[in-house]
Amino acid sequence: MDLLHHPLVATLLLGAAGALAGALTRCWLARLRRGAPVEPPWCEAGLGVLWAGLGAVGAGGLIDVRWAPVLAVVCWLGVAGAATDLLRRRLPDALTLPALPAVVLALLPAGPGAVLRGVAGALLLAGAYAAVHLISPVAMGAGDVKLAGPVGAAVTGPSWSALAAAALLTALLSAAVAGCALLAGRARWGSRLPHGPVLLGSALVVIVAGAAG
Repeated sequence: MDLLHHPLVATLLLGAAGALAGALTRCWLARLRRGAPVEPPWCEAGLGVLWAGLGAVGAGGLIDVRWAPVLAVVCWLGVAGAATDLLRRRLPDALTLPALPAVVLALLPAGPGAVLRGVAGALLLAGAYAAVHLISPVAMGAGDVKLAGPVGAAVTGPSWSALAAAALLTALLSAAVAGCALLAGRARWGSRLPHGPVLLGSALVVIVAGAAG
């Protein structure tokens, strides 16, 4: 067996790469014109764990490796986006806008069909979020609309049904989070809660499920 394809080696290497990428991402976020500083070690630990898991399941043959690049990008976007949205209540344009071409490029190993679905899914989900934002800016922020583009591309790459599954899971988790926040007294009716982490988490779950299928 090729040493690099051994699950343990792949886990350790990608885990270390994830921790390094997380540290670089944290430094980059702090240096943005409108800085979004994140305390260590959230980015390092989060991306290190996710990429280590990706290495383990990829080397173990548990997922179709064609989807590994897009999973790696979504993990990175998920950690950076969740950290800034939860801690700073914003999703910087410098994070969300370049993420769309990055996701589309990551879909290339899966073939032209995946790329075309991804572009169409990005337009569809971003359009739906933009409509909600226009109707109720409090319910859906502009950053969430921009984040919907790369997320839509990532989840639609495997299949159209994945987009529907991600939308349903996001709605259910958003309702659950809002309900828990209300019961715990951490929010009131009409309060705006960070939506990015729920959207990104749902996308990651759906893509992993599709890659494993």
